[in-house]
Amino acid sequence: MAIPSSFRQTGVALLAALILILALVYILGSIFYRHQIDISQSSQALHRDQAQLLALSGENWARQLLDDDKATVDHFGELWAQAIPAMPVDGGMINGCISDLQGRFNLNSFKGYTANRLSTELASKNASFPLVWDRLLGQLEIAQFPGRVEAIIDWIDDDSALVGSSGAEQDDYGRMMPPRMAGNQEMVEPSELATVMGYQIFEVQALMPWLAALPEATPININTASDELLLALGADQDTLFRDLVLENRPFDELQDFYTDLLDLGMSISEVKRRWPSTLVDIKSQYFQLYIEVLLGEARIEVKSIIKRPTTGKPVILSRELTTVPASLPKDSAGDLKKLAGGTDIGTDSNPDDPADDTEVQPACLMIEA
Repeated sequence: MAIPSSFRQTGVALLAALILILALVYILGSIFYRHQIDISQSSQALHRDQAQLLALSGENWARQLLDDDKATVDHFGELWAQAIPAMPVDGGMINGCISDLQGRFNLNSFKGYTANRLSTELASKNASFPLVWDRLLGQLEIAQFPGRVEAIIDWIDDDSALVGSSGAEQDDYGRMMPPRMAGNQEMVEPSELATVMGYQIFEVQALMPWLAALPEATPININTASDELLLALGADQDTLFRDLVLENRPFDELQDFYTDLLDLGMSISEVKRRWPSTLVDIKSQYFQLYIEVLLGEARIEVKSIIKRPTTGKPVILSRELTTVPASLPKDSAGDLKKLAGGTDIGTDSNPDDPADDTEVQPACLMIEA
């Protein structure tokens, strides 16, 4: 029996209508989906821009805080060393801390070393940058040999002459696979140590919490130096030296530091000779600011190096700004500990250690973002 043509036409029309409706639904769905993506991207961009402005405002606050500090001594009890509490802002929060970079070992303190000066200091019992460096390596169970120091000196000096037989200059770096250029200038950041001949990446990673790369040679601030650095400074009296410093700091005068070290059984002249003022001090000029801003879907992390000169306003020497999704997990406590440059990360504290009872802890170790 033949189907009437009117029925066939009605079926075709219905099918065409269904196809048209399906196409319209697909187009509208695509438009709505794209609109939602645009809204999300715009919101993320807005949050990111707002977070950056908040972070930079925190940077200005840190500069002002350091500028207001007129003391001639720097330690963890000062206002700049107090952590910014997790401060709520509209749609998120901001926190951060300031750490003393002169409480770390400044790699550029090897600038200006000659072969004669290096050999003299290595042969002496007096504390010096080469000896402190060797002892710091030993504490971290990193191999020690003369080329460790010589390679750094050759990397940051501006000539092509080896400071010692174990050093390395451009001829040596040119033979590496792949070849690389010798620095021949001060290091810009501590991680640059991984490019120096003889240093492995895993060694540099282990050393990073205790390193700085400042634009000039700087003494170590004993008021903010870590336990590891104090042990390295103490030489053959490492534990006694560390305990005396931790029990008596902060020192208001370098002379107070020398006087307290008389308990080591040395004369005042011997103490001053063992720990010269070119190696240790009680004040600092270089600081690192860490700020984290969480705002909506954006998380901004800012690490700025600030110099507070003897005269004039504090200035920003460098700024590292990182944008990451707020949903990405992060070990904030670990990151802040690394910034403090003063604790053996991942190691439980020793209840018998005098530092646990008497030492004021750095703000970057105390806050958890």
